[in-house]
Amino acid sequence: MVSLAASDRATTLIIAPSIGGSLKRKHEDSPSDHENIPSSPTKRLKVAFNPDVNVQILSEWQEKDTELIREEVRRALEKNGDGDSSGVNQLNHLISIRPTDDDAPSTPLLQKYILVLTEQVGLLDRDSSGLVHAILDCRWLSRSEQFVSTYIRFLGCLVSAKAGYTSSVLQKLVDYFIKLPSPAIRHQDDPRVPRRRIHARVHQCLKYLLRLFPAASRELSDVLGSNFPFSTDTTKVHVDYIKNLLKLATYAPELKGEILALVTERLVKIDVQIQVDMEDFEDDIEESLIKDVKKKQNAEDSDEEDDGSDSEDSDSSEESSTPEERRTKEIRESIGKMDAILDILFEYYHPIFAKGDFFDINDTFESLLSQFANIILPTYRSRHTQFLLFHFSQSSPELTGRFAGACSHLAFDKNRPQILRLAAAAYLASFISRGAHVSKQLVRDVVDLLGSHLNNLRESHERQAHQYSAIGPNLRRYGTYYGIAQALLYIFCFRWRDLIEEDDDLDEDVSDGREHVWHTGIKETFSRNIYCKLNPLKICSPVIVGQFARVAHHLRFLYVFPLLETNKRVRLSRAMVGGGAYGGYAERETALSAKKGEDGLQLDAYFPFDPYLLPKSRKWLIGDYIEWKDIDAFNGMNDDDEDDEDEEDGEDSGSDSDSNLGDHEDGDVAEAYEETATEAST
Repeated sequence: MVSLAASDRATTLIIAPSIGGSLKRKHEDSPSDHENIPSSPTKRLKVAFNPDVNVQILSEWQEKDTELIREEVRRALEKNGDGDSSGVNQLNHLISIRPTDDDAPSTPLLQKYILVLTEQVGLLDRDSSGLVHAILDCRWLSRSEQFVSTYIRFLGCLVSAKAGYTSSVLQKLVDYFIKLPSPAIRHQDDPRVPRRRIHARVHQCLKYLLRLFPAASRELSDVLGSNFPFSTDTTKVHVDYIKNLLKLATYAPELKGEILALVTERLVKIDVQIQVDMEDFEDDIEESLIKDVKKKQNAEDSDEEDDGSDSEDSDSSEESSTPEERRTKEIRESIGKMDAILDILFEYYHPIFAKGDFFDINDTFESLLSQFANIILPTYRSRHTQFLLFHFSQSSPELTGRFAGACSHLAFDKNRPQILRLAAAAYLASFISRGAHVSKQLVRDVVDLLGSHLNNLRESHERQAHQYSAIGPNLRRYGTYYGIAQALLYIFCFRWRDLIEEDDDLDEDVSDGREHVWHTGIKETFSRNIYCKLNPLKICSPVIVGQFARVAHHLRFLYVFPLLETNKRVRLSRAMVGGGAYGGYAERETALSAKKGEDGLQLDAYFPFDPYLLPKSRKWLIGDYIEWKDIDAFNGMNDDDEDDEDEEDGEDSGSDSDSNLGDHEDGDVAEAYEETATEAST
């Protein structure tokens, strides 16, 4: 303050500086001025200062009048259109100053500039893009509520008047999904805003823009996909982004399906990459990695606020570790990442299926089925993502039947590639076998359906084979047939109790030697197909076939060990000689026959609902899952008649499933073989 005079009755004169201006007053001559010109040009006017006037020069601009700002902004934009960007540059600087800097304008003053720019948004053309991006980058989230409201209205006017800026506005808002500004970066006169409130302001702005300009949802969908974290990003980045996406889906229902599909698609990619990376490790490494992930999750839960404090240590340790150790660490992080994402999705869907109305449940389940058919099913190596369907399909009998029906439709859809039909049959068999809430009636209905299709396919193939000299096992030509056959074998191994027409507790003792009454037609269906010329037991996975042979023999259902012994002498080739449409020549190799040797000509032991191993999200599946119970566990079944060498072969070809379905092949029992084969043929 510069004080020229003071008295008890003081009058204050305030002079506000203008940008690039002067303290001199410039004015036009007025008639009264001419009248007061002294008669003598050499005579000087006396200037007297009022001793009661205080003069203040403002070092801050807080009290700058709105009209003055309006004129300043208008002139800056007009001159910018004429090529003079000095005024716009000054505005850019004013808006871009960090709130914590000494020369930062106050929030009320900055609010006046935003308000004036809102009024003149029509002048923000391409030449003003730098100013627009400066406004988008300003620290608005940690300012006062009044400023936030003004700022959001500005964005709404900008998007409505200048649609070309829509993508930039949405891009900036979605950037906050991953990293919010720190609440500490605020003007000293503004109150501290909690982080949760900053987070809410982002969605408040997005909700306002989507309501004001519905067409923006199309561009927002593209922005969400392009901004999705890379698979190499941290778990925290993925969790923050996905949580924001799911919150967005609550007030943008038109984007809900796309958002959920996007999350599932990216989750499947992580899931698949983990399976690929683990192929070179030993079988027991997965259990060790899961334990490491669980320990890390427990440590993070006890210290949630330790954000990135160990980044330097992790970098230095990574430099000193071996490539094998770094690879193991990456897989461990990927497992933890997938576990966290699945836990979020289970938590998101749970209230809908537990408390939602009929329409919400129906729409959400249809979305899950769509994700299954278009994303999960075509992905061969998916290991855990599909358990979303497994869990929520069992939330009611109706949904259980719908999922089974969807798998059945996909398995029998001739318009789909054969490899997808095989995968759908595997999903159906695995769901029926492992689902704890799958009813006995549904098990029987599915077995009847699969058996009917199996018989129809067998009859069709046998009729077509009459024009050729022979017919034999061939995965490429009869893939769907073998997929259905293996599905039936797998279901039988797990749910044979539901296929017996008896009310006794079969788990207590199944070794009493009695003949069981089986569900109508099932025994005939198995017999006719197992002993037909297509020979499904040669093409189906030895792991599944071996376990089926043991269970079926002990239950006096079928005796197939002699056939398995005979199949050892059957050699598969790309085309059975004289048995195909190609005149016996080798067929072109495809993904189904990519494996070397005979393994490439047999079905994989792939059943998608093998045990769920992720430690954090596993809690959602408690009570949903049927664990494998070997038949020996109930009756002390003695396998003295097993051939040890055959059993070892079966174990070598086993899967990583908890069932450890291994081969069980008996010796040469010619009489039994002839008796069973004769019964099947009749």
